[in-house]
Amino acid sequence: MGTFSACGQVSENLHGDASAVGKASSKSRAPISFRTLLILVLVWVVSAVYAGIHLKRGWIPHDEGSFAQSAERVMQGQLPHRDFDEVYTGGLTFANALAFRELGVNLTSLRIVLFMFFLAWVPVVYYVASRFLSAYAAGGLTLLAVAYSIPNYPAPVASWYNLFFAVFGVAALLRYIETRARCWLVAAGFCGGLSIVVKISGLYFVAATLMFFVYRAQALSRAEKDESRERHSVYSVAIALGLAIFLGSLVKIILEVPGLNQVVNFVLPSVALCAVLARREWNGSSVEAGARFAALFEMAIFFSAGVTVPVAIFLVPYARSGAVEALIRGVFILPARRLGYAMLPTPSLVALLAVLPVVAVLVVAYCSHRTIQYLLGGVLVLVFGFVLWYSGQNAAAYRFSWHSIAASIPVVVLTGAVILGIPRFERRLSCERQQQLMVLLCSLALTTLFQFPFSAQIYFCYTAPMLMLAGAGTLASIRRPPHLVLTVVMLFYGFFAVWRATPGFVYHIGNAYAPDEQTEVSSLGRAGGLRGDPARVGVYERLIPLLQAHASGQFIYAAPDCPEVYFLAGLKNPTRTMFDFFDEPTGHEERILNAIESHNVKVVAINQEPPFSLEINDAVDEVLEARFPYSKRVENFEVRWRD
Repeated sequence: MGTFSACGQVSENLHGDASAVGKASSKSRAPISFRTLLILVLVWVVSAVYAGIHLKRGWIPHDEGSFAQSAERVMQGQLPHRDFDEVYTGGLTFANALAFRELGVNLTSLRIVLFMFFLAWVPVVYYVASRFLSAYAAGGLTLLAVAYSIPNYPAPVASWYNLFFAVFGVAALLRYIETRARCWLVAAGFCGGLSIVVKISGLYFVAATLMFFVYRAQALSRAEKDESRERHSVYSVAIALGLAIFLGSLVKIILEVPGLNQVVNFVLPSVALCAVLARREWNGSSVEAGARFAALFEMAIFFSAGVTVPVAIFLVPYARSGAVEALIRGVFILPARRLGYAMLPTPSLVALLAVLPVVAVLVVAYCSHRTIQYLLGGVLVLVFGFVLWYSGQNAAAYRFSWHSIAASIPVVVLTGAVILGIPRFERRLSCERQQQLMVLLCSLALTTLFQFPFSAQIYFCYTAPMLMLAGAGTLASIRRPPHLVLTVVMLFYGFFAVWRATPGFVYHIGNAYAPDEQTEVSSLGRAGGLRGDPARVGVYERLIPLLQAHASGQFIYAAPDCPEVYFLAGLKNPTRTMFDFFDEPTGHEERILNAIESHNVKVVAINQEPPFSLEINDAVDEVLEARFPYSKRVENFEVRWRD
């Protein structure tokens, strides 16, 4: 009881000191003004309209097909991982199945669920931004975050939900810092648990939160002014060991995809924050190790309780059906195969050079008097205006604009680590502001791993809003922020997203400007009116009726990697596999042929250009050619059937 009492006293001392909280904190606890509420409503409406306009725009067939086929199989009574190879953890599949039941079995139903989560997410982004910025600036930053979010790819991919739950969790942690109410720890944990249930990448937010708890425990211990300082305690050794294990595990994971660029983008941010924690730990504490263990344990236990609830509920059907082993295999073992098939490194370190001019401008602005800042802001309007115009016709200008923000995550985290790690800068911030900033930095450093191991340019959008929040928190924590310059920079990136990045869709985003080609509305009933590239839409509008015309019974066979064919045709998959690289290599061909025979399949569609898996091998192709003598080519699909 003594250690818990000591810890509680430290916490009371820290939060009871009004001078330590500062003006920003007292403002954050003031009632919401009419102006703030009005700005929030306007931002929310603009965000809803902008995202709604893009909601049915564009689709990647195998993405939408895998989500939809999984949901339909759940509606048929199957269980992810036990009965079929689920791409992610499986929680989102249950939500998608519910969407099908309530909204109709078509692809738009899944996007409506995504849109509903998006609408709940927008005010939370505004709330987090408002902890560091004025109401107007928070509104502008929220719109910037929206511009880099779902309008660029409104498919219901799991990574969007990982982002949403991470921001929800950050907001809960910020409320906990302000109020010390443990219910917010449980809420943050609940968000982390839901994120894990959607996709195992949710563990990154959990790791970020635990890292923050270490920092907060240090902050609580520093609130005591006792001159005696405890060094090299068991607690400090345990923390050092924990940080070493964390970094070692992270390095092991990231090095599965070789390249220094992987280390800089995915490991360096966490190394910087661990260095901050290690330095603070090395400086010792005025609180005994037992009290510090108690403070850390208390936060972790309430947070863990929140994480456990959704995970435990999700486990119930697996425990009841004896399928826990299948779940573990599907969540932790099968994804390792993606490294051989669905892996894409981050851009080379040359991309970091695009960040340097923007950093230089901000450094000059922060170090200059107001007159120079106004002059610099005027110059930036002209320069950025030219770059924005020129990026529409020059790929180099486009890539500079894109990489100057997409490659800035390590820079933002390192800057924040310097602010929190160097005592001269750290002392300028209230203890509460330090913790708020650490929450954002930890979340950014870990959620950037949403881009690993498939670092296509669109994957930056799954962590871009967290970058903007952490960047705003970092820049706002430096004295005398140059408001005009920062506003010009924010407007440039906002206009670039809306006018240059978003129109190109995922096929061009991050590489070069392209006009919007997602203009053809699919006439297929299960497509739900999605708009796509005319050529791509045309392929499926010819393919699906052909398959339906020659199918007999409920089953067809379509492979490799074309789950959308089953869903759009309204026919069943005779195998448990949607992406062939997930299947066990041993006996793969025999299982395919047996499934075709046992389900009396009359028509097959062979994808000659699979996005991930290898093409179907010659031996199987010869057997299919013999069993299905009639054929017709539809672009990259070869359709074969028999009487």
